[in-house]
Amino acid sequence: MTRVLIIDDEPSIRQLVATLLTLEGFDVTTAADGRAGLEQVQASAPDVVISDVRMPHMTGYELLAAIRANPKMVNVRFILLTSSTGDDPAAEIAVAMADACLTKPFTRGLLLDTLRTLNA
Repeated sequence: MTRVLIIDDEPSIRQLVATLLTLEGFDVTTAADGRAGLEQVQASAPDVVISDVRMPHMTGYELLAAIRANPKMVNVRFILLTSSTGDDPAAEIAVAMADACLTKPFTRGLLLDTLRTLNA
C-alpha cells in the first residue's frame, strides 16, 4: 500500500484529498504546514508527499529542497500543488526538482493518474 503524506494549510483541501486517496486505497497521513510535514517525512518516510506551495512556517519549495538535500529521503516522490505558475524563478527550480506539479484546481482523475504514474 502506498503511503501518502498530504501537506496543506487549508483544512478543507487537506481533508478532501485525504478522503479521496483513502477511498482509493492509499495509506494517508496529513500535516497542516511545511515544518510539521518535514517532521513527519523524517519520522515515517512516506512513499509520496503531496504539498501545497504557499504555507506558513515553511513553503512547499523549502520543504522540497529539504527533502531533496537529505540522502535518507532520496526515494520520496514529491507532488507540488500550486495555484499559479507565474514567472517565479523559485517556482521553476522547484518544479524541476519535483516529480510532478499540479495546478489548483485539479481533478480527481488527474491526481490519481499522477500518483499511478509515480508508482509505476
